[in-house]
Amino acid sequence: MSIMIRPHIRSDAVAVADILAAGWQAAYAGFMPQALLAPRIDPLRRRAEIAAWLDDFDTEIEHLLVAESTPGTVAGFVHIVRADKAGLGAAAHINLLYVDPARFGRGIGKALMAAAADWLAARTSGAVVLAAYADNPYRGFYARLGGTVVLQKTIDFDGHALASVYYHWPSPQALRAAIGPGQSTAL
Repeated sequence: MSIMIRPHIRSDAVAVADILAAGWQAAYAGFMPQALLAPRIDPLRRRAEIAAWLDDFDTEIEHLLVAESTPGTVAGFVHIVRADKAGLGAAAHINLLYVDPARFGRGIGKALMAAAADWLAARTSGAVVLAAYADNPYRGFYARLGGTVVLQKTIDFDGHALASVYYHWPSPQALRAAIGPGQSTAL
């Protein structure tokens, strides 16, 4: 499968929202309290949230890349922020990485992470972090991409305690090297 990675455009909002809602259902339904999960897997609510977010997008510090599996069909996305996370001293963090669950296992997440690393490498040489819920059944993906767990902590999410794990790469270049060559990073 050929994957094309590109910067988002405003008209990607519905696809990004639908993938986010489906991704939460696929990854978090097994452990997240229903009170937290229900509104976040509602595609209509997510569409309104993503539309508002993209209308106020801060291009000075954040970037959103989408993956197309076929022209015009968004199959996943990655949101990159050039700021620290959890006081770990990072130059940037991967804030969101979601792939359409119907397309899991096809290399889309890996291609998105490679493109994120390439984008960051052109802008910083500092550390990159990513937080994942400890019970997320897909978080082993980050370890397979060379991420090292540097912090585990419980966060308060709307009154619910959820364990989080923070992965670290010393630089975007280290993340890219761990992913390896051959990933589509066309921007």
